[in-house]
Amino acid sequence: MSFRNLSFSCGLVVASIIFSLVSPSWVGIWVGMEMNLFGAITLLVNNKKRTVDSGFKYFFAQSFGSSVMIMSLVIGSWWAGGPLISGLVGGLMVKVGAAPFHFWVVEVLDHIRVDCMWFLLTVQKFVPLCAICQGFCDSWILYVCSGASVLVGAMSGVGATRLSRFVGYSSVSHTGWSLAACLGGLGVLWYYLLAYWISLGGFLYLMSGDGYLCSVSGGSVRRSAFSGGICVFLLSLGGFPPFLGFFGKLAVLLVVVSSCPLLSIPLVIGSVVSWSYYLFVMSFSIIQGSKCTKRSRSDRCFIFVLLASIPYFMCFHVFF
Repeated sequence: MSFRNLSFSCGLVVASIIFSLVSPSWVGIWVGMEMNLFGAITLLVNNKKRTVDSGFKYFFAQSFGSSVMIMSLVIGSWWAGGPLISGLVGGLMVKVGAAPFHFWVVEVLDHIRVDCMWFLLTVQKFVPLCAICQGFCDSWILYVCSGASVLVGAMSGVGATRLSRFVGYSSVSHTGWSLAACLGGLGVLWYYLLAYWISLGGFLYLMSGDGYLCSVSGGSVRRSAFSGGICVFLLSLGGFPPFLGFFGKLAVLLVVVSSCPLLSIPLVIGSVVSWSYYLFVMSFSIIQGSKCTKRSRSDRCFIFVLLASIPYFMCFHVFF
């Protein structure tokens, strides 16, 4: 992609996010998300056929969610004098890929670049999550989708061998945690999202090769082990102390216990189940790391994560 096209796409995405966040009405939020969709498509698609296929699937899923939202606005204004809440929440759940509307997440991630994976799973979910947090934090659909997402993402990710499926199902599980964070307001949501964004970005930065998790242990792509960095970022994604993910999940869990104690059951169960495939990938990295004497760039990555955990822990008292 040329620098001009890249600048245009990134500018459109940033402008659409700002437009949606400052919009006073649901129509304005919907327009901003549509602008964001067109900017994202230009970033995803290149001259490879597989990226076009993933781009079409992503466009179809997002268009379906947008259609549900706009129909809820129109029908609600005719019949009830206001938007249909269930339709709006359902459309937003499709956009963030929450269960049972997670059908598009793994399929889209299958054939796109690693940097685009991070973009789709973080930046593209920011506006819908903020909209849910500000408008529907007490909706019963939020509780159902949050618990279902954590359980579905945890159980479906067990046994995943491709990086796209591992990250995709992990994202579904973290989407459930993000929805639960909406119960505590924007502060808790941003607190959790920042920890997830850093952990996912570091993990994807280190994971390269042929797209299979076995590449960590040598696999078909021989390269130096990334044992230190990968283990740290996986521990953070899993919510192990004292890393960023632990403080994010702890903040969400405390909010959920005070707001809806029943929701904490699937959150805890799903988190424990997801540890199995995080530890599974870590085992590859540790085994190969013991065979390698040459230090790699990831062996120093854990220092940044540990240092970032200190101010993260210090900010914890702001919410509790």
